[in-house]
Amino acid sequence: MRRAEAAGLPRAERDREAGTITIRETRPDDDLDPDDTKSESGTRTVTFDSVTAEVLDEWEDQQDAERAAAAELWVETGLMFTREDGSPLRPEWISARFDTHIERYAAIRRRHADGWSVAEIAKRHPVPAEAVRIAIDGGPLPPIRFHDLRHGAATLSLAAGVDMKIISETLEHARSSFTADVYTSVIPQVAKAAAEATATVVPRRIGPTMAPQDENSAPAEAVDLRERAGQKRRIGDLNPGWAVSPNRISSAAP
Repeated sequence: MRRAEAAGLPRAERDREAGTITIRETRPDDDLDPDDTKSESGTRTVTFDSVTAEVLDEWEDQQDAERAAAAELWVETGLMFTREDGSPLRPEWISARFDTHIERYAAIRRRHADGWSVAEIAKRHPVPAEAVRIAIDGGPLPPIRFHDLRHGAATLSLAAGVDMKIISETLEHARSSFTADVYTSVIPQVAKAAAEATATVVPRRIGPTMAPQDENSAPAEAVDLRERAGQKRRIGDLNPGWAVSPNRISSAAP
């Protein structure tokens, strides 16, 4: 989803049983009133996984708690993602908040490397101690923007073997050829991985291990070929139509 689509998403557009969200409108920065999607293909239904469903459940529970705490001060917008008082989010604020989290994560890791304790870091930022431990154990984050999550989702889908047309429809691209053009740097890697995966199911004969040979001994490959030639000649003795030319076998040997 684009950030404007997330900002303008009503809770009513989530189908819990189907595990989908329907995107029909956006909420731009310069106007808090919702707009239509970017194009006709922008109105779409996005299917999400079970882990994302659990995250959305937790978020809705938190939002319900915020509604109860705000009481009469709650601003009823019916939106999925809001501020603590129910008021809508501006897309630009979403990106700024994302950047703040990335910077805080990096700062936590720097302070830990400088010898700060978990308790000291949690008090300085302030964040729960568990969040500090997650940042310390999680490793450095890539330098990405909020919008790059959208590209990352498409890249991971390609790597997972999802059909290009499905990815194009999920991203709201008018043509799958446009999606292919955007991710041309990823497609060859995915194709290579697919080729390697296909090759692994093809049974292959593993040749004998190369053993030290003296100058008068034949290479292992040649011995193997000669043994097979002997087998074919024996088969040819039973049926002349199956005979194999010894010259062809000998010429194949090194």
